[in-house]
Amino acid sequence: MKKIFFLILIPLLIVILVGIWRVRIATNEREIKESIHGIVIADKLAFYESPRETNVKQIRALNKSQNVYILDEVEENGVSWYKIKVDGKINGYVYKDGVDYYKEVKGEKVLVADVSQFDFDKDFQTKEDFEVFVVENKLSGVYIRAGGRGYGEEGNFYEDKSFQEYVDACEYLKIPYGFYFLDEALNDDEIKEEVKVIKEFLKNNSSENCKLPLALDIEDHEGKGRADDIWLDRAPIVQKLIDSLKKEKIDVIVYTNARNGKSLFIRFRYNILDCVLS
Repeated sequence: MKKIFFLILIPLLIVILVGIWRVRIATNEREIKESIHGIVIADKLAFYESPRETNVKQIRALNKSQNVYILDEVEENGVSWYKIKVDGKINGYVYKDGVDYYKEVKGEKVLVADVSQFDFDKDFQTKEDFEVFVVENKLSGVYIRAGGRGYGEEGNFYEDKSFQEYVDACEYLKIPYGFYFLDEALNDDEIKEEVKVIKEFLKNNSSENCKLPLALDIEDHEGKGRADDIWLDRAPIVQKLIDSLKKEKIDVIVYTNARNGKSLFIRFRYNILDCVLS
């Protein structure tokens, strides 16, 4: 009788334990999905079991630039805390001013940065370091260099070596981003090539928060670029590229400096100017 009892009890306990495990996993996944994606901005941030300053166990100290999930905001005895999840599974509390996250700026003036001007390995080292840069500088959007056509005689295409790290960080923070592509097309055939390359890149690499229009980086290279010799006739070629991209349902703006922009606009004023401002 006892043997039969244990034979029944063991499978039942296994079923109960598996059920509890599945509930915990589902709860954990739901909390992460509903959370705000935050980043630690303080060095050695204390991570507590409860939102108290005394008689509370410190689980450990969190490192600056560590990703955390913000579950709730709590105030205890006049002190503001965040309830957070660390490592995707451990819940606890930290001082509110030790964690930050991307906040949408509502208004006419926003700050959008070309982050690929930096050397990722030197300036950020990790995507989490870049996330700290984004939230501390209150960026409203980010432009990432996808790649381009080399400005040497061959005009070979290339991809930026660090674009994926920037994309991953933007997706984690849920900050709007877009790509820019360095154009060096000389003729109709090369325009077709660039449209094909850009279309394929966007298809393969545009994720949920890729919301900004594609930017065409148009610039000269002080006599070193393959398109510098035709700079004075560049505007119609750029316009053809823009029109071809729009036919593929790709929104486009022009990204250039004031000097180059002025020379383009003077020669092809209305159409390119419209693309920059649209």
